[in-house]
Amino acid sequence: MKTRNRRMLILSVMTVVSVLTVFAGLYMRIERPKQITQLEVTVASLPLGMSQDDADNHMGSRPDHVVETSGVLMSSVTMLAPENALADKYGPPQDFTLRQWDRDGVSAVVAIDTTGKVAGRWSWRPQEAK
Repeated sequence: MKTRNRRMLILSVMTVVSVLTVFAGLYMRIERPKQITQLEVTVASLPLGMSQDDADNHMGSRPDHVVETSGVLMSSVTMLAPENALADKYGPPQDFTLRQWDRDGVSAVVAIDTTGKVAGRWSWRPQEAK
C-alpha cells in the first residue's frame, strides 16, 4: 500500500510540474513584457494645451509625418473617424493636424487642434511582420 501511495504522489508531482512548465513557457511567449521606450514616455508626459512648437520641442525633433484629418476625440488618447457609429456620442467631427514620430518600433501621434494646441496624444506598436 505504501508503494502505491508513493507512486501516485510521484506521478501527481510530475504532472503538476509538467503542466506548470508548459504554462510558464506559453505565458512567456504570449505575454512577454515589452520595454517602455523613450518615445512612449515622452508622448505620455506631453501636456494637453501645449502649443505645436512647444510640443515639437518636448518630443525632441520634428515629426516624421504630418497629416491633416477630421475626427472626434473621445479622450486625449482616443480619436474616432467621423464615420464611426460611436462618434456621434462625442460631438461633431473637428479638424486636426496629426504629427507622427516613429522610433524603435513605436509610433506616437500628437493631435493639434485648429487653435494650434495639443488636443490629444497616443502611442502604439505597429504589428510586426510574422
